[in-house]
Amino acid sequence: MNRLGFFGAAAVASVLCFSSAPALAAGDVSGAALDLVVAGTNTGNGGAFVTKAIKDAYDLTDAECKYLWNSASLSSAKWYDEVVEGTYFVEITHIADVAVDQLLVIDAVASPAYAGHTVVITGAPIDITAEYTPAIPGTKQWALPIADSTGSEHGQNASYPDSRRVGGVFTGGLPGTAYMRLFSDADTGEILYYSWSVANTSLSVVYDKSERPFVIAELTLSYED
Repeated sequence: MNRLGFFGAAAVASVLCFSSAPALAAGDVSGAALDLVVAGTNTGNGGAFVTKAIKDAYDLTDAECKYLWNSASLSSAKWYDEVVEGTYFVEITHIADVAVDQLLVIDAVASPAYAGHTVVITGAPIDITAEYTPAIPGTKQWALPIADSTGSEHGQNASYPDSRRVGGVFTGGLPGTAYMRLFSDADTGEILYYSWSVANTSLSVVYDKSERPFVIAELTLSYED
């Protein structure tokens, strides 16, 4: 879906300055997300953090964001819907295609109640198959570098830390960097499961897409649409 296709010439120029600005380079959203981490900006958790990072990367006003996605600040459930609908997103289903600047979006579920979550991917997945359990036959495991804002720590693994843990104390509700875990089919590379943490703790519960629907997606919005 390309809502910009419905813009008149004046609207195009005023919203994203298509006629004068170049396409944005890959990495802008992750860079904006990391800037929020460094500044300690309190954006709100999950989808609100990602909304702010995208606005900063593309220099979008609230009105422009609302035009593109019908909201000035999207929840994780709303981001999930926009990805599935293809509104300036292409879904990534193969682990080899996961890269910096993409989003991992977990949808909300009703039972057991979960509000969903959204993160910005800040680096390539790291193969940890030989190092970590739980092992699922026929899969490979990956540590996924991310930036997000959350009240729940992404584990206490020394090799794959959550930056919000300082001096043994985790401070939630702030942006930070951390790692989540992905599982892919060992033969096809298809992304099958995710886990909140790389650390082998209660946070390492593994979810498939029927339990907690999730998607990885690349933002395709550019000044040259």
